[in-house]
Amino acid sequence: MLQENIIETEGRKFRYLQRKGDGPTLLFLHGLSDTSDQFNPIAAHLPEEWHLLAFDQRGHGGSWKPEKGYSPLDYSQDIKNFIDAVGINSLHIFGHSMGGRNALLFSTQFPRQIQSLILGDIGPDKNLEDIKATVDFFNSLPTSFKTEEEARIHLQKRKPGYSDANIEILMKNLEKQDNGTLVWRYSKDACIQSVNESRSREWWEYLPEVKCPALLLHVEDSSELSTDVAKRMIEEIPDIQYQPISNSGHNFQLEQPENAAREIQRFIETP
Repeated sequence: MLQENIIETEGRKFRYLQRKGDGPTLLFLHGLSDTSDQFNPIAAHLPEEWHLLAFDQRGHGGSWKPEKGYSPLDYSQDIKNFIDAVGINSLHIFGHSMGGRNALLFSTQFPRQIQSLILGDIGPDKNLEDIKATVDFFNSLPTSFKTEEEARIHLQKRKPGYSDANIEILMKNLEKQDNGTLVWRYSKDACIQSVNESRSREWWEYLPEVKCPALLLHVEDSSELSTDVAKRMIEEIPDIQYQPISNSGHNFQLEQPENAAREIQRFIETP
């Protein structure tokens, strides 16, 4: 299990999880409206000697929530600030969804600090339809829940195939207020700004600039990454491997953690 910590850098607070070890250092970056807790299932299947970290990105979880500044480039700078603050020179990064796009930008901006890049079911394409669908989704969500049971029922209806353990992970994305109600730990405005900043333009020009080895984990029939975009990514990133993920939705870090961990370990440990 990853242990919770808080760190401040540049006057900004970040909540992060860590399991120390003497092996490879791997940083997990979560997707939109998620938290670092979503990587506990994968961590359980990775070697005990690996040094694992995951942090709540700006606008999410227990980290700072500025009113603006939600471009992938802003997130990329946070990644640098975070790894500098914890005293790590370079590491491997697995970014899921939004976290993958942020990691992609980081790898081109700070190439000396990344050993390998693992992209989880995300591409660099522009997608205006996704912006509208995401905004509609956030506007349709309840803003609060009266009880934990009410929140749990809501999550079970949204994710009917999820195990009880995964529902409890999603429950960590809620916090109890003084009046007893539960509210989301992410900033809705931050999420909407993030999807607008990332999906209103294309990021293809960064792919040829990736200098480290890369792995693309692509969910079959993905709702987020089309086969055509994935094929183009393979052509444009100089040193990349491709691995499809079957029998899973977009959140394969929760739905297929053993499979995901196996592919991550194979990639990192194979010269």
